[in-house]
Amino acid sequence: MADTSEASMAAARAYIQMIVDGSEAIRVLAAVLLFFVITSVAVRFYVRIKMLGQFDPSDWSMLVAFMFSASQCCIAIAVVTFGIRAAYGDMRANQINDKLSRYSTGIFALALVTLKISLGFFFLKIFSHKRYQRWTIFALCILSTITGIAYFAFASFTCTVLKQAPGTELECPIQPVSNGVFYAFSVVSIASDYIFTIMAIYALWQAKLPITTKLPACILLVMGTVGGIASTIRFSLLVKPVTPETYLTQLFDVGKWTIVEHSIGVIAANLAMTRPLLHAWLVRVKDLSTFGTGALSTKQPTTGSRNNGSRLTHSKLSGSRLQGSSYRAHTETDHTAGESTGEAYLLHDIKREVTVVIDEEKAGAGSGFGGTYPHAVYHSHVRPRGI
Repeated sequence: MADTSEASMAAARAYIQMIVDGSEAIRVLAAVLLFFVITSVAVRFYVRIKMLGQFDPSDWSMLVAFMFSASQCCIAIAVVTFGIRAAYGDMRANQINDKLSRYSTGIFALALVTLKISLGFFFLKIFSHKRYQRWTIFALCILSTITGIAYFAFASFTCTVLKQAPGTELECPIQPVSNGVFYAFSVVSIASDYIFTIMAIYALWQAKLPITTKLPACILLVMGTVGGIASTIRFSLLVKPVTPETYLTQLFDVGKWTIVEHSIGVIAANLAMTRPLLHAWLVRVKDLSTFGTGALSTKQPTTGSRNNGSRLTHSKLSGSRLQGSSYRAHTETDHTAGESTGEAYLLHDIKREVTVVIDEEKAGAGSGFGGTYPHAVYHSHVRPRGI
């Protein structure tokens, strides 16, 4: 009897320790991702407001997505904190943990919905001239909104749970319905992430742009698939069968990937909008290297005679080098100013190139585009303000 009691106590301590370890891991993960979410949003708004002086619907919806995402991270930290106290027998903490867990799961859905809406506004700017792409974007955003609101309602205000413990199937009669809603929302989220990314990469690669422009933009776009990968992993955990031995582990895994899914999505979407800042840094580095090369050339001793004429000649040559360097820096500065006057969209180069192609298509297709369109004249040295 004593051996059985000791074994039971050891098992209980091991179970509590597993809860504590899993909760601590989630708390650290949520805190780290919260920091990067705040940082990425701050950088995005710096680029949009300070550098470009613009703030459109994609930014407003991203601001809402940021508030939901940050709130979910904070609530997740509170959930695991109360969960640890509940594991040690605090019943009040257990009640708070249960209520906060529901709101945390519901706010997760709202964060993803507003994120998809922000991405939808962004891609509508790029594909404003493409009918099928626009309808695809509208459909994905509408489906995401409908399933996301249903997800929020079921998760926050009903008896349903994300992962049902074995033996509790009869405790919530509407659990099968909620499972269908949870799965549908996950599928729509996964599909929208990959479809948006594929559409953008295809449009970028089809554009007549230098490879040096395409490659960095593609790298930023591929980052958008990270959210889709996180959604896929989380969905696989949701549909994975549960046993009494694996229930707790799977529950914590779902919690981790829930935080990762919306946080990584927000971070990736914000980093994709920082291309103007990256461009400005590259120009600054190039200017510094050019200036260093010019300064070094003025210190090199001249060969040949040391008379005043040779020194004067060397001085003129050095001056010409510095003038050339100054000219190049001035040219880059003008280019950067022109860059800053355009829209802060990652694919503004695509839109610029496509605008020319579309003018030709409209001229050939006539009313196939839905009416008469004015023909814009494109000049390589001018960046249209509205792109």
